Amino acid sequence: MNESTVRIKEPGARVFSGSPWIYRGEIYHSQATPGSVVTVLDAQGREVGKGFFNPRSIIAVRLLTRIKRERITAGWFQQRVKEAIRLRKAWMGERNAYRVFYAEADGIPGLVVDRYGPMLVVEVLSLGLIPYMEAITATLVEELQPEGIYERGDVSTREHEGLPRVDRLVYGELVDPVSITEHDVRMTIEVTHGQKTGHFLDQYENRMRVAQLARGKEMFDAFCHTGGFGLVAAKHGAKHVVGIDQDKNAIARATENAEVNHLADRMDFVTGNAFDWLRKASDGGLQYDLGVLDPPAFTKSKESVPQAIKGYKEINLRAMKLLRPGGILVTASCSYHMSESDFIAVISSAAQDVRRFVRIMEIRGQGPDHPMLPGSPESRYLKCLILTVE
Repeated sequence: MNESTVRIKEPGARVFSGSPWIYRGEIYHSQATPGSVVTVLDAQGREVGKGFFNPRSIIAVRLLTRIKRERITAGWFQQRVKEAIRLRKAWMGERNAYRVFYAEADGIPGLVVDRYGPMLVVEVLSLGLIPYMEAITATLVEELQPEGIYERGDVSTREHEGLPRVDRLVYGELVDPVSITEHDVRMTIEVTHGQKTGHFLDQYENRMRVAQLARGKEMFDAFCHTGGFGLVAAKHGAKHVVGIDQDKNAIARATENAEVNHLADRMDFVTGNAFDWLRKASDGGLQYDLGVLDPPAFTKSKESVPQAIKGYKEINLRAMKLLRPGGILVTASCSYHMSESDFIAVISSAAQDVRRFVRIMEIRGQGPDHPMLPGSPESRYLKCLILTVE
């Protein structure tokens, strides 16, 4: 069957610099079926590659391959999944919770697969994936032998693709909650109701780094979710940890995790708005040796970046006011619309306002189970700064 074509208007489109995305305004009108695989041509009619087409989305084409005349079949998708799994097995060691497949960075736009012990959690965020999901699921089962695969589909991104918002079990039996082990800490994860797909896997390496820095220290963990940063820190020697999150279910899970790991005597959890807690606590002056700020994305569009900057500045300013001289602040942003340079500028502005001398000791990001594409800065979304505050 002949594939439909899409032609790019201008030679300056980002796809020619390595991006896998082609925006709606960069192409001529096409009669191709939404969700189909199309052959992408440049302005001179030369083949650029093949990709998923969906004119409903701002990103009209998501590139699958740049190999000329490569056939995109169910077997092609299965091979990409197998390659990603081989890569994870080489890099993840004995971990039983990690990202198995990371969308464009692993070669299939819109496909995210996370592993939590016996369960896999899948996100399908591209209309073009639908005809191939049966084959992809079969490969996941064959390669990883999960007890169940659960699809988290109740996300707004699916609406832009013309997909229904629905959560469902797509294979096997549902194990929920599920237990994972991270840095010698046992954690219980909810795959059906937890934030993201149940846990923030991208901060795995950063949690251990914080634990190394937190030994013997008084620590707070704002936006703590189920307690990841604080639990690992307490397990490895933090003197005391306060965790704050407004999600009461996440706090209940964090409290349970502390008890299971015999850490309850060194951990307190607060259900409440982290902004409010930081504001109120900082009015009391210097109280902590180390602080962690790991908020959800404050912006999901370029238009809302100015408002997000205000939010990031507020929490970092308050956190600095809470730290004793020589204290450590670990502060993160998971929005790719907030660039690293803009994030550093926020930190600088906050430090000036509270008259604290701040040094950046480390600039970190997501772990190797969330690989990054050189031509796609969006794939490097997580910024994590480790600062000393004098």
